[in-house]
Amino acid sequence: MPNHSRHVGQALKFLPENTNPPIPWHRVIGSSGTISSRGPGTDGARRQRDALEAEGVEITERSTGEFRVDLGQYGWFPSVAEFRAEHEQELAGDA
Repeated sequence: MPNHSRHVGQALKFLPENTNPPIPWHRVIGSSGTISSRGPGTDGARRQRDALEAEGVEITERSTGEFRVDLGQYGWFPSVAEFRAEHEQELAGDA
């Protein structure tokens, strides 16, 4: 879970646009609430902001141009017990 966040980011970076069912890549936010830049000359951060705003998430823009989400309001922080219970249910469904 938390130890593999960079792997998730890398996997999402190579996700084809026409993936079916669609993967909600735009919901992956940095641990400080920032929307990561995709580098100079790219519009990925702006597209992510637009997708989150379309879902009703409030985004603030800092003076640096960086976009930020209030994780206190919009963050998802499951307990380890919750995560394990969900994972066990998924595994039981695969059996």
